[in-house]
Amino acid sequence: MKSKINRAAILFIFIFLFTGCGKVQPDTTPKPLNTVSDKNNPSSGTTAEESNETFLNQKEEAEQTPPPKKAAISLKEHYSDSNRYISVLGLKEYRKLEGDFGTDKPAEGNTFLVLFLEIENNGTEKEYFNPYETSADVDGNKAENTILINQPEGYPTIFTNIEPGMAQKGFIVWEVPIKWKKFKFTYTGWKGSDGLTLDAVFSKKDLKSPKKY
Repeated sequence: MKSKINRAAILFIFIFLFTGCGKVQPDTTPKPLNTVSDKNNPSSGTTAEESNETFLNQKEEAEQTPPPKKAAISLKEHYSDSNRYISVLGLKEYRKLEGDFGTDKPAEGNTFLVLFLEIENNGTEKEYFNPYETSADVDGNKAENTILINQPEGYPTIFTNIEPGMAQKGFIVWEVPIKWKKFKFTYTGWKGSDGLTLDAVFSKKDLKSPKKY
């Protein structure tokens, strides 16, 4: 009788141990913390440190980008800030310009429209008035500035380097229809450094000869 009981006990213990071996152990593998998952791509993740670095970079770029500002100049209104002073000296038409080196003559039906400016550099670095940063509109049509062999009223071109503490007088010229009515001029050369866009609007009433250079 005791032999049967012992066998039953041994069988019970054997069954208990056998079934216990089949249990699934919990996954104790450590998982990465502090991640930001992409909903559209669950397999990709960005750590909190990387997200913070991206935010700081974007903030720095925003701080380095100057706020945009526009300024208007005219024969009666100049523009000035801590770095520069700009004024309009005159606006004049020329049907022809003659000199020692030849004659400047526009196409038939056109005239040269010359804008005379003075720019004073009050900053600590030299300024370059860039011809590729200018744009103009004549009665709704785009106009490209051109060049002259001669110097109207003795003025040189304004497209030059201006040293700190120095001022430069010069001209910009466009070939426009004789019967033009409205002329718009824009300069964006300071937009990247100061956010400044310079604008001017003229009509035939604004024609004025500058003083001789």
